Amino acid sequence: MTSYDDLDLRASLGLAAEPASAAAARRFIRDFCIAADLPDDVCQKAALLVSELVTNAIIHGRTRATLTAERPGGCLRVSVQDSNPHLPDPANPTADSESGRGMRIVMTVADRWGVDTSIDGKAVWFELDL
Repeated sequence: MTSYDDLDLRASLGLAAEPASAAAARRFIRDFCIAADLPDDVCQKAALLVSELVTNAIIHGRTRATLTAERPGGCLRVSVQDSNPHLPDPANPTADSESGRGMRIVMTVADRWGVDTSIDGKAVWFELDL
């Protein structure tokens, strides 16, 4: 279910722990970008990063997740919260590796990123300047 709050430009989407959630997350972030009238390059970066974070939550977290997007002032802030307490560990994949690049992509493309922990799990987030 998607919920929008027009006053503070914030929206969230619940995601099942299944591969189709990555596509749903990309559609959600594109719709949010359009509703928030964000520049196309920001929208493209956000779709890439959302795909990486949601895929990580599905593969490694193995729990339902919540995707939240907001526009606080001069940036787009996106977080993916799940109930798995294990923190992301940016891998150092080899040229032949078929996976392990997701967090490296987030680290490279995002203007800022981090992890907030709680007793309920964690939220991995990124920000893109507008």
